[in-house]
Amino acid sequence: AVVSTQSTGYFIQTNLSMEFSEELKVKTQKTHDISDKLFNSALSLALADRNVYRLAVLRFYHLYRLIEDKMEDLRHDCPPLQMVYFPTLFRSNEFEEDVEFYFPEGVPEVASPTLIEYENQINSDTNSDPVNLIGYLQTMQLAILSGGRILRPIIVKVLGLQKEFPRGVKALDWPEGFNSQAAKKLYKERVDSLDLTREQKDSIIAAKLKVFELNEKLIREVVRSPESKATMVWLLERVVFVVCLLVAFYFVMKYR
Repeated sequence: AVVSTQSTGYFIQTNLSMEFSEELKVKTQKTHDISDKLFNSALSLALADRNVYRLAVLRFYHLYRLIEDKMEDLRHDCPPLQMVYFPTLFRSNEFEEDVEFYFPEGVPEVASPTLIEYENQINSDTNSDPVNLIGYLQTMQLAILSGGRILRPIIVKVLGLQKEFPRGVKALDWPEGFNSQAAKKLYKERVDSLDLTREQKDSIIAAKLKVFELNEKLIREVVRSPESKATMVWLLERVVFVVCLLVAFYFVMKYR
């Protein structure tokens, strides 16, 4: 037996026996892959300049705070949310430390239309049904749980944070003895054990897809910031300089 969904913008057939954690992955994979490509491109630009990278950290701090505060507000009256309540995976306090590190002159106000849209979307979805928060929470927590240890050494090396480590990457750091594989396994088991209707599952999947869409908008805000444009100009100048050197070297060698 199969079910179909139009929520991702294309037809998917899914075996009814599929666990919900796997269904969440399969039905959002195409959108996830596109989002990852944009993130990787933006990360390359952000790591070229600490002033650009800190803009991303600031925005994601506010996002994680928004989602985690909503979780604390709703979990007591929503058993499915209580089932996936893992305070050890909360990252907003660590993001706050990173923000304070990157903005020693004082944390600025962030004018972000996407964060406003994010808040409105979360409020709308959770007012409809609190379980929809799972789509936001699961996506953002697993992102750091899966990718944090990979990104952390790269960011430390490129931004020259070796002497300050773990400052600047606290949000990607875990306590001594923390087992990320065991945490992901437990998370999967809890998600698979949730007592949800078909309608609730489809709604959570739709929320997860919305997360990828809004994260892309958030990343584009950083990429299109004045700081980012200045970095792009700086990089372009360096590329042009290197090309000129290579051309000059070619003519010197050709006519010597």
